[in-house]
Amino acid sequence: KLPKILNAFDAIVIGGSMHDSIKRNEKPWMKRTFKFIEKVAEQNIPILGICGGLQFTVRAFRGEVIRNPKGREFGTINVGLTVAGKQDNLFKGLPAAFLAQSSHKCMARNLRPGWRLLASSDLCLLQAIAVGKNIRLLQFHPEMTARQLRALAHYKKEPVPNIKNAERYGKKILNNFLKYFILPYHKKKLL
Repeated sequence: KLPKILNAFDAIVIGGSMHDSIKRNEKPWMKRTFKFIEKVAEQNIPILGICGGLQFTVRAFRGEVIRNPKGREFGTINVGLTVAGKQDNLFKGLPAAFLAQSSHKCMARNLRPGWRLLASSDLCLLQAIAVGKNIRLLQFHPEMTARQLRALAHYKKEPVPNIKNAERYGKKILNNFLKYFILPYHKKKLL
């Protein structure tokens, strides 16, 4: 169930989903989620979309989500920042290339007008996207540890070709979202 009173929130984090948000696969609850994301964005509440959260937010803004033609990206990946990514507060204090955990088979097809590409990987061009001032979308998982990725591989009975510790980068990204997106919004809301 989605919240009705949005002014109680200083940010919304939208995590992954076991359901693809590809247009032909839509379910009624997905359409309600798209509308909810639109309402959150209209109020300039910061949004961090992770994996399925990126895909649902892309769909909410009339973008297209497709199955990755290069195949599933699963394991620890190398993420490279673009020039815009190097300047974005979400990645402040991170190197131009860093490790991240990944588990997805779908991705955003392309950028909508006004969106900025912040990061890419070998299998997924649109790893990180900026939508306006307060919305950041990540195809990779900054919240996932190597241990959790191993557990996911075990659960899905899949071999994982590459698992490395990427926690320090993920923690930095999440702390940056708190510091540069949530706290300024909260302070402004109190005025």
